[in-house]
Amino acid sequence: MGKSLCVPPRPGELCAPIRLRLPGDHSTQQLTSRHRVTGVETDGGAVVVRVEITDPATSRPIDVRFDVVPPGERPTARSVLLGTADLAAGPAEVYGTYLGVVADEN
Repeated sequence: MGKSLCVPPRPGELCAPIRLRLPGDHSTQQLTSRHRVTGVETDGGAVVVRVEITDPATSRPIDVRFDVVPPGERPTARSVLLGTADLAAGPAEVYGTYLGVVADEN
């Protein structure tokens, strides 16, 4: 059972699985508005978020923030717990927060 920070994919909609290696404890990434976070894992000491995204041609891009924090330190009331990770520094919780639609650049 996955979690979406914006809108889940439609039933039966094709999705591409991607792995987002988070560059730090707090990072902003772009996803398609219709997506599903399917898990959190560690890879070489870094946190990786597994996401299924819909076709970018049919789904608007959105900005999301990922936070890797000590257990019990929820970043904001809107943040969604995506999973946990065992890091060298100890256990951590990984949260995602929807920030909004990517602004058009003129």
